[in-house]
Amino acid sequence: MAVSPIYSTRISLQYQTQSLLEAVRRNQYSSFIQQSRLASGRSFLALSDDPVASSRALRLGEELDRQAQVFENVTRASDVLNATDDALADVNDMLSEAHAIASQNAGSLTLPDERIAAAELIASIREQLITIGNREFDGRHLFAGRDSTEQPFQSLLSGVGFLGDTGDVLVRVSDSDFEAVNLTGDVLFGALSARVIGSVDLDPVVSANTRLDDLSGAGGSGVRTGVLLFNEISGAGVVQVDLTQADTLGDVVNSINQAATDAGAGFTAALSATGIDITPTGELSITDTGTGVIADDLGILTDPPVAAPIIGADLRVRVTRTTPIANLGGGAGLNLADPIRITNGTESKSIDLSSAETVQEVLNEINAAGLGVRAEVNGAGTGIDVINLVSGSQLSISEDGGTTAATLGIRSLDTATTLSSLNHGLSFETAAGEDDIRIIAKDGSKLDVNLDGAGTLGDIIDLINAAAVDAGVALTASMTASGDGWQIEDTTGGGGVITVHPLNNTVTALAPGLDRAADAAHTELVIDDLSTSTGDNVLAALTELEESLRRDDTTAITAAADRLETLNAEITRTRGVVGARAKSMQDRLIQIENANAATETFLADVQDLDYAEAATQFEQAQTALQASLLTGSRAMSISLMDFLA
Repeated sequence: MAVSPIYSTRISLQYQTQSLLEAVRRNQYSSFIQQSRLASGRSFLALSDDPVASSRALRLGEELDRQAQVFENVTRASDVLNATDDALADVNDMLSEAHAIASQNAGSLTLPDERIAAAELIASIREQLITIGNREFDGRHLFAGRDSTEQPFQSLLSGVGFLGDTGDVLVRVSDSDFEAVNLTGDVLFGALSARVIGSVDLDPVVSANTRLDDLSGAGGSGVRTGVLLFNEISGAGVVQVDLTQADTLGDVVNSINQAATDAGAGFTAALSATGIDITPTGELSITDTGTGVIADDLGILTDPPVAAPIIGADLRVRVTRTTPIANLGGGAGLNLADPIRITNGTESKSIDLSSAETVQEVLNEINAAGLGVRAEVNGAGTGIDVINLVSGSQLSISEDGGTTAATLGIRSLDTATTLSSLNHGLSFETAAGEDDIRIIAKDGSKLDVNLDGAGTLGDIIDLINAAAVDAGVALTASMTASGDGWQIEDTTGGGGVITVHPLNNTVTALAPGLDRAADAAHTELVIDDLSTSTGDNVLAALTELEESLRRDDTTAITAAADRLETLNAEITRTRGVVGARAKSMQDRLIQIENANAATETFLADVQDLDYAEAATQFEQAQTALQASLLTGSRAMSISLMDFLA
């Protein structure tokens, strides 16, 4: 810094002192700033030093912080996926071992004692798999979903239940992307594959309180809010109805009618059993504004104009937990007066649903029964499913004196039950063009039945009844009153026994349960509910294999071995998916590291110090400070004689 001369002639001592001090202070500050820059390695020390560079440095610093957080997220996600892959590899190995044991014991040369020893090995493998299912990583259970603090697989009833959550654990892997990084126990072992799938559309009716979020809409894409344009050709003209804040169908109807009243228009809106109807007083069109779609979603889009009443499309209300029972059945309500019976393994209870007023209360009664099941609204929002949480335990739902289970669509066996789902999924086969079963009545009459084309239990019942009529044999097939099986009733009056036998080397008897015989005292041959659900899952398959080995049942051992092979292939496929996700995370880590390095380079360019330049500026500041001090020393030492000279 340049040092200005101080002319002492006619200048007060106080002013001289102040000027000298100000010069020294400026030079000291400049020297301090340059020294601080050298010590910190930063080109600026405060935002005010270089506002443009400071602002850019702040943005780059924030970007580095964000990248560091994402890097940490992705690193953890990668670790979780790698741990999951290791667990799946262990599952693969154990299922391969179990399949080998089953194959070795499927032949006729194996002794019963050897199969019992093999059953113990299978039991051990099952326990090891349960341990894998409860495996932890970094203090969290890998396969417990979002509720990762609790063991997902626990003892339940007489088996092992999956009590974990089925939700995805999402991790932010970029500014806008989230990815699931977990595998839940229901996917790992197929633990929730055992279920009674609701067979009835409960068909809720619309009401003023029906939320727009609970509608599938006329096009199946829901109902998206927006602004409607009503054009009353010979009346009020264009009337705009803002529905952007509408929450329920009642809000929609009220908004339309209020807008019509305010504009002096004559059209009105009203709810029907399935949607919204519009009644015009003349020609009327209904369209959307801009790119809106609410008129189409509500099923009232009308262009060109019409004068006739506009009948809105079926909005297809979804069943929700809050749906009143009175709104189901197309608005007629459901009769739940009689109890249902749920049997899971050795546990069985009668459940009274008569006091339920909403779907949630029905679910609560079933879930609180302590039977190891979970009732929930299905994904389509049409009905109720009941899931068996206990692997290897057989679940069935029947009536207990009424029709409530059938009304709710949760009876495990009815005429719509597919043959492929009976008897643990054993195949249903027929001899094309040939008779498949022979029924021998109590009077000795024989009834041969061709079951070609049968796909459901109802088909078998119909084919038996049709054949009986054609043959003139007094036999009638039907569902049992409770729905826990079906039966063949004999009214021939004979004193023998009703029996059913397969023909032509088919295995039809295995699937629908027709390998039965009644005792002589009964006129009905009752076939139990063979749709009992144990699910197509790993733990259930191992349980069945163990039991088959203990029973010395070679047919069941072979079937269990086939199931294990299929399930192991599914585990391998799942492992491939997990591996691909892990590879994706590794690629993201490399990308983030590269981006981080580039950001650090940009930040260094902005804020790092040019040491050569800074050293020169520091020397200049030091020189200026020394000059200020020297000048001040001389000026302050002037005597009176110097002034008078």
